[in-house]
Amino acid sequence: MNELKSYFVSVDFKEVREMSIPDNEIEFEIKATNEEVKELKELFRDTRKDGKNAIDHLGKPFDEWGADDERSKYDQHLIKIYKFIHGLGTPETKDKIEQLKLFK
Repeated sequence: MNELKSYFVSVDFKEVREMSIPDNEIEFEIKATNEEVKELKELFRDTRKDGKNAIDHLGKPFDEWGADDERSKYDQHLIKIYKFIHGLGTPETKDKIEQLKLFK
């Protein structure tokens, strides 16, 4: 059964929780099925890999070859996550994400 439930997402911490943290300005409320939550968690796992590749280039001074590509892949992946959250988001969540002006 694919029942919609409320979840609270923190992109910064790459977490999906069933309970909100009071006074947390950086979380987004979504309505999602278990499958959609699994897909979001998978996107977060992929972000960790892209982020690690981007960070690896930071530790190599004067070696910018490929660094822009890695950072760009990481940025595009984050935008994909925000679009996914926007699609599942409550009206308030959609408004918060739209204010970030990450995509049209």
